[in-house]
Amino acid sequence: MLNRDINSRFEDWLVSPSESLDFEVKRWLDMKDLESQGLVAKALIALENHGGGFLLIGYLEDASKKLVPDPTRPASMEPYLTDAMNAILKRRAEPSFHVETTLQIHPVTKEEYPLIRVTGRSKVPIRSDSGTPDGSLKPHIYYVRAPGPESRGPQSSAEWDALLKRSVQNQREEIVAMLRTLLPSATDLLGGKQTDEQEVLHAFVEASTVRWEGLNAGLPAENPAKITRGHFSFAARIVGNSKNATAKEIIEANQSARRYTGWSALVVLNQETAKPKLVDGCIEAWLAHISFPDVGHADFWRIDPKGNFFLLRGYQEDSHDPVKGFGKPGELFEATLPVWRLGEFLLRVVDLADVMFEAGYEVLVECTWTGLAGRSLFVHNMRRFMPGGHVTTAQTVTTRAKFSQQVVRELLPDTVKAMTHPLYEHFDFFTPSDSFYSEELAEMTKNRF
Repeated sequence: MLNRDINSRFEDWLVSPSESLDFEVKRWLDMKDLESQGLVAKALIALENHGGGFLLIGYLEDASKKLVPDPTRPASMEPYLTDAMNAILKRRAEPSFHVETTLQIHPVTKEEYPLIRVTGRSKVPIRSDSGTPDGSLKPHIYYVRAPGPESRGPQSSAEWDALLKRSVQNQREEIVAMLRTLLPSATDLLGGKQTDEQEVLHAFVEASTVRWEGLNAGLPAENPAKITRGHFSFAARIVGNSKNATAKEIIEANQSARRYTGWSALVVLNQETAKPKLVDGCIEAWLAHISFPDVGHADFWRIDPKGNFFLLRGYQEDSHDPVKGFGKPGELFEATLPVWRLGEFLLRVVDLADVMFEAGYEVLVECTWTGLAGRSLFVHNMRRFMPGGHVTTAQTVTTRAKFSQQVVRELLPDTVKAMTHPLYEHFDFFTPSDSFYSEELAEMTKNRF
């Protein structure tokens, strides 16, 4: 029953072990004795509630308080193996949980010592189910690991809070793992046969784009808000049971929604030339005529009370002032902005969808980036290192996918990655790491306006 991988990690500990909050040591115990069973159950329950750890059997303290091998070695390791430990927990822990014993070989003496591994993955706090006659295990106690170290019941609100938070986190990890199975596959992202709902969303995108093109074409050539070098557009459609929210209810919800950047998705301004209006049944805003216009803020957005959303914006990289030290408008593509912009757009969509639809809805998403050919990746604030040479020849990239309501909120980095990974690959196969998405979105969402 030797686990060589674990054994290699614990060779040093077997030579000179020391107890800690996640590592407890017991002498050889007579496992037929109820009090000995109680001591082991207490230690294992405390480690499980702590979030995991190890119980090493076969050491005791000498006169100098140093842990040394217990000379009273039993003839058999059977009472300490996995089945025996789990049998004790079935009788003594509520709810029961699983542990696993591996026999670790001392690197000098070559003797075996049972090491009981506790995962700490229980989704509810564990308590003792029944006590022992002499009290080595007391009944109905939620044992935890405490400084000393020792195993005892929680004695403060902070200890209770830590115990409950660990259980909730374990529940969340299970939910997140389940939600990851709902992420769209590569085939889904490539398109395949369009569903009726996807066709409805695409028709809304086309109508919104045509509407914007007419407005943008009417701007004088010298207008700094006129988008000529390219833009991105994000669109979403909610599929679910509508609450039949009115346009007024939706715009009020949009105005009060959380913002994570200074110029948020579906931003609302009160200037007469920029404030939202009802056009063809949709809430619509065009922000080309603001006090200090530029393509990076010349948003055009629409919200259809039936559940469609559209946002179009020029690239900040294409403002009239060249990006200092990097290049001219039309030559660059800021690598982190697609993550920030799409992440904020999706969060705004689900915030509004909560007002407009019953829980359990799905979110169809369509993203397009145009005017890309010849652009190279860079990071404007130098917070990330971006090696040169990532240039694209693609003029336009479009991605589509469908997500559940829970996936968008709980797995936002995965959602944004699913929609933007094909975009980045067009820049000479650039592949951001998973941490790129999680770190950028963590940076974005820590700000709330």
